[in-house]
Amino acid sequence: MTAEATELCHLFMMVSPGAPERLALEAVGLRESFRREHPGQGTCNVCYCFENAYLELLWVTDPQALRSAVIAPTGLSQRAAWRSGGASPFGVGLRRGQGGLTVPTWDFAPPYLPLGLTIPVARASDDLCQPFVFLSPGGTRPDQWSDGRSGQRQQTAGLTDIAGAELTVAGVPAPDLTALLAPAGIRLRQGPAPALRITLTGPGSGRILDLPAFRWSEI
Repeated sequence: MTAEATELCHLFMMVSPGAPERLALEAVGLRESFRREHPGQGTCNVCYCFENAYLELLWVTDPQALRSAVIAPTGLSQRAAWRSGGASPFGVGLRRGQGGLTVPTWDFAPPYLPLGLTIPVARASDDLCQPFVFLSPGGTRPDQWSDGRSGQRQQTAGLTDIAGAELTVAGVPAPDLTALLAPAGIRLRQGPAPALRITLTGPGSGRILDLPAFRWSEI
């Protein structure tokens, strides 16, 4: 059996077009690291790198592409409409290294990936109340990237790592996902509405970021 991937690569949230929500991040000193379009998927993102992982704000640029035969199984179209439809707008990417996912998966082959490369997606995420959990193509931490995308990360804000997160599921958390995400420091809990609480740490201090409210508090 393949060893299981247990390190967090990144967390994402579906946001409004253009990600105006980013202003709440930048108001406390976070700095944008990079942006990327996803040709053929109909989405675009803005990302905030920490030393060990990053936070991605993801929005829809082409609704028709999002509903195409290749992309539709991800449920991203429904997740983008979470305010009215009740789906979870959150996703968790685990880092691709020596291990894989030992839970049942299906292979997602978006057009923007090189031919033959796929993204394993946890079958439990087919339930749109659950977060979208997958094995990211990336295999290294942002502080080990050599292409400059991670920049200075969040050093100016005094924050270094995503130390953990709590994901609220509007339903019963899937046992597969609960077991898979726990070693990566992600806890699932049941609640009335989807939510994500991220613990960010730095030298001698830290902050809590609550989504989707984009509310900050001190640890």
